[in-house]
Amino acid sequence: MKYYLSIDAGTSIIKTVIFNEEFKIKFKSSIENKIQTDSKGKSEINMNSFWSLTSKLIKSSLKKSKIKNSDIIGVGIAGNMVGVWPVNIKGKSVRNAILWNDARSKEIFDKIQINNPNIYQNIFDLTGSIVQFGCTIPVIKWLEKNEPQIIKKTDYFLTCKDWIRLKLTNEFNNDRTERAVAPGDIKKADLSLKIFNLLKLNKKYLSKFPQIKKSQDIAGYITSKAAKETGLLNGTPVIVGSGDVPASAIGVGAIHNNQTSTIIGTTCHNYLVSPKPIFFPKNSGLLFYSPNNQWLRTMINVAGTTNLDWIVKNFFKEQLRNKTKFHILNEFEKNLKQDDYLDNDIIYLPYLNYGGTISPFFNLNAKAEIFGLLPHHTGKDILLAAYQGIAFSIRDCYDSLNKKIKKLLLSGGGSGSRILPQIIADTLNTNVSIPSGEEFGAKGVAYLCSVALGKEKDLQSIVKKSEKNNKVVTPNKKMKAYYGLKFKKYLQLRKSLMPLWLNNH
Repeated sequence: MKYYLSIDAGTSIIKTVIFNEEFKIKFKSSIENKIQTDSKGKSEINMNSFWSLTSKLIKSSLKKSKIKNSDIIGVGIAGNMVGVWPVNIKGKSVRNAILWNDARSKEIFDKIQINNPNIYQNIFDLTGSIVQFGCTIPVIKWLEKNEPQIIKKTDYFLTCKDWIRLKLTNEFNNDRTERAVAPGDIKKADLSLKIFNLLKLNKKYLSKFPQIKKSQDIAGYITSKAAKETGLLNGTPVIVGSGDVPASAIGVGAIHNNQTSTIIGTTCHNYLVSPKPIFFPKNSGLLFYSPNNQWLRTMINVAGTTNLDWIVKNFFKEQLRNKTKFHILNEFEKNLKQDDYLDNDIIYLPYLNYGGTISPFFNLNAKAEIFGLLPHHTGKDILLAAYQGIAFSIRDCYDSLNKKIKKLLLSGGGSGSRILPQIIADTLNTNVSIPSGEEFGAKGVAYLCSVALGKEKDLQSIVKKSEKNNKVVTPNKKMKAYYGLKFKKYLQLRKSLMPLWLNNH
């Protein structure tokens, strides 16, 4: 039996997953990665420590799985997207990586906006995306202003997956899934000179972006040094890979035009698969390029399961002394009754994020809100309201696309909940399809590996086989009136708070 090894490097968790040629998981493992943050919006990772953790994880995965390195026929990588992972020509890091959720470039945009009030709209018109301050180009602008000596030392601006691949192959590459959201020209899925001009960014930095290749191209092969560090066989092919969002879309099977899919993890991505770029609604959401030569019109709530984590941390402190967060949530979900839903009139707005929200509206000062508290309410009531709030935010996002949801593909950690898929089905009044398996970002790059190595003809043929095993959750008609009314109140609440958020700097 031969295998694909996928590396899925999230923001705080690095995973390795080994799939057989039928894309069944043979072994998986993960390790936490420490992020450096502060109250000013900093979000960084020590690049060398990150690689050390990744290489050790690969080596331990091979050892624990008892799979011979000669049986690994390809390596694929998905990573948290954009940001800047700066290296010199020797492939050594020149500073910590700055991550996608870093917010320090906001100050620069505030100053630009004084002379160009339409800066965000100008960039949206080129990219179909609201600017995220941790994207590659904004971070480069911040470095130019604050750390010009780092810019001088940098020969290549990499991203997370590019850094891992460089350490494996000693090759500098990038792919279109990340170039497109650098931000870049989304139609060409490449960098945009117009955006460089808008930010008054030096065009010489263009030479610091590595060669672009297709996600399913072979980028290089495991070097002898990487073989020693990881236990992989010298000469094993490594594909270019993709950003984690497009990789997850491929992994769940979201490759059919006009398909809708939601990934609920730390963030909540709600996207529509399209054969061409979609720039509607204006000045809201994100637009990703997919390796299947498609686009993902994405309405993202930056805070997904983060909301549940925060509530458990602050309202279930006693239980946390003896139980994990997952045990607490599992017990809570297991013991819920229908009357618990019908009696819950708390409204929770799930915008628990320092950067506000970009979908289905753009407001950098939006906050999470708990509305309707009374003396008899407990942490459990707030927690249930948060589950519902996440579902309401999903419906709110799809409504903004004027899209009638025929069926929703649901993945990510939230899809494994006992109750959340049902709440989403009830709220959207549609069937929710949950793909079988797990680790879809890793699975997506395993699919790309198989195409790169000629083991499968194309992505369509792989997805067609996998769709037969999806679990379907149907809406509960008895809950339709309850959720219809509560969603209207949710909308009314969040719209009424817009003036307060706009003036809350």
